[in-house]
Amino acid sequence: MDWVKPKHRARQINQSETSEAEVSASAWLKQLCEENVAILQVSLPIHEPRAKIKPAKVGVSEYLRALMWGTGVWDVENGSRQEYLNDLVELFGGPALADAPKKRSRAKVNDRSKPTNVTEREANALQAANATKVGKWISQQLPKASYDPYVALTCAGWIHALPEVGRNISPALWLDVLQCALTQVDRAWESGPVDGLFPWIVWSCEVPLALAKQLSHLGGKDHIVSETLNRIAVLLEESADNPQSFLSRGGQDLRALLACMMRCRWSADAVGARKWYPPQRRALSKLAIASLALSDAEGRQLLFDRDDTSLDEEFWVVLNQLVGKNKKLHLATACALPDSIGKAIGEKPSKLRKDVTVEVSMPNPSHYWEKSSIATMRRSWRDRGCRVAVDFSTDVIWLDVIGNDGQRLMSGDWDVEILRNHEPLQTDVSWQEVCWFTDDDVDYLELECEVEGICKIQRQVMLMREEGVVYFADALIAPILEEWSVKSTWTVSDDIELRSEPKTTEGKLVRAGNANQTAALLLPVAMPEWRRSTNHCRMECNGTILSLQCDANAKNLYNPLVMSLRGIESTPAYTWRQLTIAEELIIQPREIAEAFRVQVNRDQWVFYRSLTPCARRTVMGLHLNTEFYVGRFSSEDGVFESVVEVNPE
Repeated sequence: MDWVKPKHRARQINQSETSEAEVSASAWLKQLCEENVAILQVSLPIHEPRAKIKPAKVGVSEYLRALMWGTGVWDVENGSRQEYLNDLVELFGGPALADAPKKRSRAKVNDRSKPTNVTEREANALQAANATKVGKWISQQLPKASYDPYVALTCAGWIHALPEVGRNISPALWLDVLQCALTQVDRAWESGPVDGLFPWIVWSCEVPLALAKQLSHLGGKDHIVSETLNRIAVLLEESADNPQSFLSRGGQDLRALLACMMRCRWSADAVGARKWYPPQRRALSKLAIASLALSDAEGRQLLFDRDDTSLDEEFWVVLNQLVGKNKKLHLATACALPDSIGKAIGEKPSKLRKDVTVEVSMPNPSHYWEKSSIATMRRSWRDRGCRVAVDFSTDVIWLDVIGNDGQRLMSGDWDVEILRNHEPLQTDVSWQEVCWFTDDDVDYLELECEVEGICKIQRQVMLMREEGVVYFADALIAPILEEWSVKSTWTVSDDIELRSEPKTTEGKLVRAGNANQTAALLLPVAMPEWRRSTNHCRMECNGTILSLQCDANAKNLYNPLVMSLRGIESTPAYTWRQLTIAEELIIQPREIAEAFRVQVNRDQWVFYRSLTPCARRTVMGLHLNTEFYVGRFSSEDGVFESVVEVNPE
């Protein structure tokens, strides 16, 4: 038996002998309350100074606040369900919710639930009245919407709050909610996570442990606790090799799942259950690092609208405590998140960010989760800026780009529009990864999609760490010569504006109200540098949509954009040129291959892309037989150092 019985029990009830294999959640409830549910209410723990029962280390308010961690990104059919969770948390969770996402449409219960100048008895009565209201709503919602994440969390929160109001609400309602909840527990145990991992974990793990905690003094729960901990152990250990279920939909549920694991651990500790074994702690550490990699410098989740997410400062502090002595997570958390979090876990963030030697003690800065179709790129954990996050799990790619100041420059859809002979093609198709490469210098991701069986789009995104340069490109590969147009679009942040130059074609992204400070330099390298030589390409920004369009009567088309994020606060020196490509001493047209030389300040590179089967070609003294090549020019010896080379299989 994995579960260790607590040292203290107020009393035990008589129950018939039942084999462990036959015990279900509903049967457990029946055994505990077959005579009178009022017995359960009377026996609920209460927080009194002279109480004989030792209080739990984690109070009700901590449980309720933890319910809100990672909940701001769900798009549900009935948004009003979120309000009941908000009301319950505000009722019992205390004041530490200032950073929680605010999507309120009904009158705030908080305005009524915590009145001033009232007696303690009146406040308790008001609490019980509101808890009764939420309980009735839960019993109505569970039969039809149990797998709505807000409904599941509200029910779990109601159970966590029982010690506060359990004695003051109707026994019939008390039993009704528990019966409905345990019916969902039985269904979750039988069916598995078919309707989503997060609500399933709430029903199959958190709710049983929460009830075991509240009723631990009655006994009869050994099997429930043991089975639940075993279930959590299997989930965690499976995630160590395959975190796909935790990282679905752009990691939408990852933070909420980790928060659920924390609350489960708190409940298990309250009943004296065994600790997690090392494999489970290591798996939890990997998930924690993934959650950190998918968070921006403010601690908000990437790959979602910033306003729909929150910092969840307590979440990061508790997560580091729960994982234990994990130096990699500890240092990365202190460097990557706001200083208040680093100080709360006992570190000196500003000192760590200046210490180059700590890099070897941190996780890899970039991650690619192949089965979840998510990639993150960053300069280093010590640098809060120069980051890229990509989610290509759906038809439209979501892209986040973090500037050198740690603020979002781009956040939203990264789309492409294709015109064939002036007729649009349907591009809502799935993307497949073609190449992922990472080393100390660069992160490179290449994707591909078929467009109506007529042509294909190959999309590239690359981060050069040292220089803080991001490279984007869309390559159209078609079988026959036609009139083609490729329009790549990015979603820029609301406070970002594109400032164009009157004589040249580059653009600068500046933050509203601070036009003198450049946040990013955009070089459309397929266009001539001077406007008087403007060809078939153009770059513009309408509202929050930045677009780069390229037209040609050809088989193939290449649409690249270079974004420089570092060293551009003052006016930098920059230029670019299209390069001549030769094959067997014959100059090749742009539909065969393209190459560019780019300079920003003292850094210079050459970019080469073949749009046809690879052949031996020469460009700027380089002899290349590759599909994609990036080289860094060394001013000391006048040669190019290869940054990345991509060769077809």
